[in-house]
Amino acid sequence: VEAGTGVGKSFAYLVPALLSGRKVLISTGTKNLQDQIYNLDLPFLRDRVGMEFSACVMKGRENYLCRYRLAAFAREPLLEDLSELSWIPRIVDWARVTESGERAEIADLPDKLRLWRDVNARADTCTGSRCPEYEECWLTRLKRRAQQSQLVVVNHHLFFADLAVRSAYGAVLPEYDTVIFDEAHLLEEIATLYFGVQISS
Repeated sequence: VEAGTGVGKSFAYLVPALLSGRKVLISTGTKNLQDQIYNLDLPFLRDRVGMEFSACVMKGRENYLCRYRLAAFAREPLLEDLSELSWIPRIVDWARVTESGERAEIADLPDKLRLWRDVNARADTCTGSRCPEYEECWLTRLKRRAQQSQLVVVNHHLFFADLAVRSAYGAVLPEYDTVIFDEAHLLEEIATLYFGVQISS
């Protein structure tokens, strides 16, 4: 389905998805659209239309703060760029109150903030269930919430990353019945990143 901006494409698939009784993934091309669906469209359907449902949004691991790594970094910060020093207390204060641990909550956090790489929950530094913060981990909580939600809003990168590891290493995303792709014109390029093969001369 193609139509101009603002004509109601999101509502056109969200309403039947929510009425279907199925476990539905909505996959978007951008994190901005994920946030729009989760923070604007779904609350509109809940509050103004009176629909009842459970939903959550999932992004890649690097978007979430790691409690364990933040504590270690705050004790002994090692900065590549000293101008980022002022961000440490701001992130520490935010970590005390955030429910999600997701960086999008910090409105003015620069996309290229180098120290975020030192405190995020990326896979190559995660010890999983062996971590002392495992039960309190925002990712652990998010995965449990996603298992129980009727509708989960993801992005194409996360969807295909899950598809690529699902058979060999277990799943990132919960089991689902239906997938709806929004911004589907980006699918080919992103799928190729995960399933393409490159051959040199």
